[in-house]
Amino acid sequence: MGIARLFFAAILLVGPGRSFSEIWITHVDHTHFFSVHFPSQPEVHQIPYQSEYGSIFPAYVYTAQNGQNFYSVTVVDFSDSEGIYREPEDKTDDDENVPGVWLYDQRGSVAYAARNFRLRGGEVTYDAWHHIDLVEGHQLQITNQNQSRTYAGMYLHNSRLYVLEATVPAGAPPQGLFQQSLVFLDEKGARIRYNLKPDGSRTRLIRTAIELVSP
Repeated sequence: MGIARLFFAAILLVGPGRSFSEIWITHVDHTHFFSVHFPSQPEVHQIPYQSEYGSIFPAYVYTAQNGQNFYSVTVVDFSDSEGIYREPEDKTDDDENVPGVWLYDQRGSVAYAARNFRLRGGEVTYDAWHHIDLVEGHQLQITNQNQSRTYAGMYLHNSRLYVLEATVPAGAPPQGLFQQSLVFLDEKGARIRYNLKPDGSRTRLIRTAIELVSP
């Protein structure tokens, strides 16, 4: 059964009329500590990202096209959240009296990203908590007005928000393989996985062999 499932997954990934030589690549980014599957080497652009509380954070968008299928990963860097929050000159005394707002901005970023997807319109057919390697996040599936389908996932890890999106035309295979292909990496390029405790805290799984993601 396991082999059959793997074969079926490969068929979905390759798609009708495509050869196995065209199987997707694993894009590894050691700067922002992640890897993900793309149908081709993605283009990368830096953009400003406006948070829920109005601060502007550096973000990097990785995009790839496969026929009519569009794939993207947006990484928002919150590592200097406190400093960026204090930058604007129009901060009021009330703003300064709430020193934790920069933290709220970051902690709420998954919910805010999910809200922005919902505001695009269309019919939300899946809307639920999710995790990857026990990094908590959220997933959405949306049928858009033109009947295309959007598959989105949002995860916050080590002061970075990762937003995955696949939008494909009506009738195209589900894109769960892309949604769930995200891997979190440490500074050595090793995959990060956790144990989750009932109180919400987590500890990293220590393996006897370090699982490195290449290149």
